[in-house]
Amino acid sequence: MVVSLHRENSLVKFFRWVYAGVDRTIFMGLKFTFPARFVSPLGFLGMLTFVIFIILGITGALLMLWYEPILDRAWNSVSNINDTIPYGFHIRNIHYHASNAMVMVAILHMYYQYFSGRYKIRNEILWVTGIILGVLTILEAFTGYDIIFSERAELAISIAASLTNSIPILGPQMRDAFFGSGFHDFVLRFYAFHVFLLPIALLGLMVVHFPRFLVFDVPMVMAVAGAIMLTGGVFPVDMGLKFDPSVPPGITVPEWYLTGLYAFLRTQFDKFVTGVAWPGLFIFALLVIPFVDKYKKFSWKDRPIITAVGITSLAQIIVTTYWGFYINPDRTKSLLERLVIDPIFFYLVMLLLVPLSFGFTYMMIKLAKNAEANAKLQPKKAGGKTAINLPKKWIYVLFVVLLAFQVYLNISAYYAVLNGMKNYSLFIVGIIMLVFAGMFHIYRHGAAMAKAPPPKQTTFPPPTKPVPAAPRPAPSIPKPTNEPLPAPPIQKASGTQVAPQASKTTTTIPPSTSVLSGSETDNTKSVLAEKSTTEVAKK
Repeated sequence: MVVSLHRENSLVKFFRWVYAGVDRTIFMGLKFTFPARFVSPLGFLGMLTFVIFIILGITGALLMLWYEPILDRAWNSVSNINDTIPYGFHIRNIHYHASNAMVMVAILHMYYQYFSGRYKIRNEILWVTGIILGVLTILEAFTGYDIIFSERAELAISIAASLTNSIPILGPQMRDAFFGSGFHDFVLRFYAFHVFLLPIALLGLMVVHFPRFLVFDVPMVMAVAGAIMLTGGVFPVDMGLKFDPSVPPGITVPEWYLTGLYAFLRTQFDKFVTGVAWPGLFIFALLVIPFVDKYKKFSWKDRPIITAVGITSLAQIIVTTYWGFYINPDRTKSLLERLVIDPIFFYLVMLLLVPLSFGFTYMMIKLAKNAEANAKLQPKKAGGKTAINLPKKWIYVLFVVLLAFQVYLNISAYYAVLNGMKNYSLFIVGIIMLVFAGMFHIYRHGAAMAKAPPPKQTTFPPPTKPVPAAPRPAPSIPKPTNEPLPAPPIQKASGTQVAPQASKTTTTIPPSTSVLSGSETDNTKSVLAEKSTTEVAKK
């Protein structure tokens, strides 16, 4: 019997027990992949969106401890979190910038899937649920900054209520359900939407939307978290002005992901058409894209019409977003004149933008295809992209330098917190996360190099000596023989007596006679036969 001397400690046993307990749950049905080398984040932007959603859930739960969803206390409670509660400034800035990052990463994820044609590989359900998730993400961010009840929030609430009321037939009932009978009802209802109803819907759709195999890249996750904190330190979110019904509102604009819609509303055209119909048509077009895209290939170059439509939509979003931020700087004009956009000029530009962006994109795709076809006809040049492989010594040096820098940053963040430098401390914490991501990536790169097999050494064969040609065989010459030729048989004649043998005569063939022609050989044989007969007769 073999006795094992290896004993597991209590911590390892606990983790094994937890793993065995969740092994049969739905969570273990997901397969997480931890890349052993750098992988482009474009392929797992959906996973990064989910990570940001987790950050929002943690920071939001902490903010709920001090937020008061009451009309006359909402703004004051947020101000107390921002200025008085320990680390409240950091938590609120991380939460705010993470909400913007989630919207941005979700939009990038959608357009990457669009241009790469990923929805064509039997992923229509994933695409449809992804579009719905994007809409709910924007609504989640919208309800979040509305419950502060500042002047900016009041503008967004008024616009949303008027748009909901403009919907035919069901508009007034929907307005009463979402906004209540006034501002007092609205704060509590939006708070319920923000912290409970919308997150539950997001989590339910994520279960359907996520594929089985998820890429969890630790350095990239740390880099995204660090970028959020760094942005919060450089651009700290302000409180804005508390809404006061007795004070005329100033000029303000909504968040960047709603300024495009705000630009349409500022034309003072029909609210339902500009604020409900156009966005609804855009969402519907995105939903049906997988079912109208009949191209067999996936590359954006091989789907020129679909690619041109996507570029045109991006151009429309960029132009309208900029127009929503633009405010006429002439302060001599009234507030209404500075906010209103000329509808004729606005819609004329939007109409001209469609054929220009579509035609230009289609032409550039055709030129790119022709250039690619011509490049295939050209001989390939030697060389190409090579990976950056640092020597082992330099990997150690770089890792130690980053570690020392990490220690310095931690000391700086500690003293910044002690001195009340809130945004500076948050900025340093963001850099700490980025440096940690770099250290993890370098460690992973070094571990992959250590596990990689050694490169094969190319051995050149030794120079070979020329082999001499084999000599041609000489013609074979028969050796001369000293043996006498056999005598012909003796014939006894009648009346004659054979005399006794007197002597023996030996006849040899000289060497020169062996290389004679056929006729000369026959003559020689006949002469020798006659001589032998004569000698026998004499005997």
